Amino acid sequence: MVVDQILNAIVPGRAARQVRAAEDKKLDKELKDTFPTSDPLASVQPGSGVTGAEVAPSQLSPSQLAKAKGGKGN
Repeated sequence: MVVDQILNAIVPGRAARQVRAAEDKKLDKELKDTFPTSDPLASVQPGSGVTGAEVAPSQLSPSQLAKAKGGKGN
Protein backbone atom coordinates (compact mmCIF):
# COMPACT_ATOMS: atom_id res chain seq x y z
CA MET A 1 0.00 0.00 0.00
CA VAL A 2 1.26 3.46 -0.85
CA VAL A 3 0.59 4.85 2.63
CA ASP A 4 2.78 2.14 4.20
CA GLN A 5 5.61 2.92 1.80
CA ILE A 6 5.42 6.63 2.61
CA LEU A 7 5.31 5.99 6.36
CA ASN A 8 8.27 3.56 6.10
CA ALA A 9 10.26 6.27 4.33
CA ILE A 10 9.38 8.95 6.88
CA VAL A 11 9.33 7.10 10.23
CA PRO A 12 12.74 5.68 11.25
CA GLY A 13 12.66 1.97 12.10
CA ARG A 14 9.04 1.42 11.07
CA ALA A 15 9.86 -1.06 8.31
CA ALA A 16 12.08 -3.10 10.64
CA ARG A 17 9.34 -3.17 13.30
CA GLN A 18 6.82 -4.37 10.71
CA VAL A 19 9.15 -7.17 9.59
CA ARG A 20 9.75 -8.20 13.22
CA ALA A 21 6.00 -8.14 13.91
CA ALA A 22 5.32 -10.33 10.86
CA GLU A 23 7.99 -12.83 12.00
CA ASP A 24 6.50 -12.86 15.51
CA LYS A 25 3.03 -13.46 14.08
CA LYS A 26 4.36 -16.36 11.97
CA LEU A 27 6.11 -17.89 15.00
CA ASP A 28 2.97 -17.52 17.12
CA LYS A 29 0.93 -19.30 14.43
CA GLU A 30 3.47 -22.15 14.22
CA LEU A 31 3.46 -22.51 18.01
CA LYS A 32 -0.34 -22.64 18.03
CA ASP A 33 -0.39 -25.20 15.18
CA THR A 34 2.13 -27.53 16.85
CA PHE A 35 0.94 -27.37 20.46
CA PRO A 36 1.12 -29.68 22.49
CA THR A 37 3.61 -31.76 20.50
CA SER A 38 7.33 -31.38 21.00
CA ASP A 39 8.32 -31.12 17.33
CA PRO A 40 10.61 -28.16 16.60
CA LEU A 41 9.22 -25.33 14.53
CA ALA A 42 10.22 -25.17 10.88
CA SER A 43 11.16 -21.50 11.01
CA VAL A 44 13.78 -22.02 13.73
CA GLN A 45 15.51 -25.02 12.13
CA PRO A 46 18.69 -24.61 10.10
CA GLY A 47 18.96 -26.06 6.61
CA SER A 48 16.12 -27.29 4.50
CA GLY A 49 14.04 -30.37 4.99
CA VAL A 50 13.94 -32.79 7.91
CA THR A 51 17.65 -33.53 8.12
CA GLY A 52 18.96 -30.21 6.87
CA ALA A 53 20.43 -29.20 3.56
CA GLU A 54 21.70 -32.04 1.42
CA VAL A 55 25.28 -31.19 0.50
CA ALA A 56 27.62 -33.44 -1.47
CA PRO A 57 30.80 -34.26 0.49
CA SER A 58 34.03 -32.76 -0.81
CA GLN A 59 35.76 -36.15 -0.46
CA LEU A 60 34.77 -39.74 0.22
CA SER A 61 34.91 -41.19 3.72
CA PRO A 62 37.22 -44.18 4.37
CA SER A 63 34.28 -46.63 4.25
CA GLN A 64 33.08 -45.13 0.96
CA LEU A 65 36.61 -45.44 -0.48
CA ALA A 66 36.76 -49.11 0.54
CA LYS A 67 33.40 -49.81 -1.13
CA ALA A 68 34.52 -47.98 -4.28
CA LYS A 69 37.67 -50.13 -4.46
CA GLY A 70 35.60 -53.30 -4.11
CA GLY A 71 36.67 -54.11 -0.57
CA LYS A 72 34.42 -54.90 2.34
CA GLY A 73 33.12 -51.90 4.24
CA ASN A 74 32.54 -52.04 7.97
